[in-house]
Parts: sequence; C-alpha cells; structure tokens
Amino acid sequence: MAVDEGATYWDAVRAVDTSFNRSAASASVSATAELRTVTLVFNVTVPASTDATGGEVNIAGFLDRLDGGHPQWDPGGTSLGRVDATHWTITLTGKEGVQLEYKYALDSWDYVEKNGACGEIGNRQLTLSYGANGTQTVTDTIDNWRNVAPCGN
Repeated sequence: MAVDEGATYWDAVRAVDTSFNRSAASASVSATAELRTVTLVFNVTVPASTDATGGEVNIAGFLDRLDGGHPQWDPGGTSLGRVDATHWTITLTGKEGVQLEYKYALDSWDYVEKNGACGEIGNRQLTLSYGANGTQTVTDTIDNWRNVAPCGN
C-alpha cells in the first residue's frame, strides 16, 4: 500500500486470546502523512581553469521542485559558493522522493559542463532520499567547460 502525502490514515487494534476470542476495537487513532525534508548538499570539484574565467559555478535543472523558489533550468540562477580554486558547494532542501535532473554551468549555457573529451554529457539525475539523518550529500566532478581550454578558446 502506498502512502500519499496529505492523506489521513486511521487504525484500530483488536486483541485475540488463546481461545481465539476477539476483543472490542481499541480507540481509533489517525495520522496525516507528510514527506520529510531532505537537506541536499552538492560538493563539486571543477577544473583548475575555472578561476581564470571569472565566472561563478551555477547549478541548473528542475530546481523549482525544491524548496526556496529556485528557477528552472537557468544557468546563472543558482550560484554555488566557492570553497577554493577547484571546489564549490551549495546546500538546498526539498521533500524526499523528489526527482531532479541538473547540470552545472559558468553563468550561461555558453560555458556548460563537458566530459573529459570535451563532449556533451547528459543531465545528471538523483532522487532525494532522507536516509539515516535527513542529509543527502552529492559529490560531482566536472571535467571541462564549453568554450574554456581545452574545449575551445
């Protein structure tokens, strides 16, 4: 049986003794299902050439499915924080079970992430999972950027 968010469920208990006599039902209890909030931490390793571009690392995708009113597929709309020359991070929140597709870019699609051979890559995907403590950490590595050496320029 699937549990639907916002639905209210009721239950009562009956006991059966060793002679199979059933007791009267207990008092009914109810609960309303709520999805738990997941803290989603993205830790991203970027190419050493990133700093020289002067751009900020952004995440773009179906971010409108998360809390906070983030834009959908805006390559300059949700900036990560710089940790050091090759590491960036951002912490977002959303409801467990939300499915995301996303990519990284340097402020515009002109500087979207590329693979090690400078080829296109598909959207990254994940499903928010509450896990043991409500925090899901995603560790991504970006090999190259479009229009940044060695992928152009």
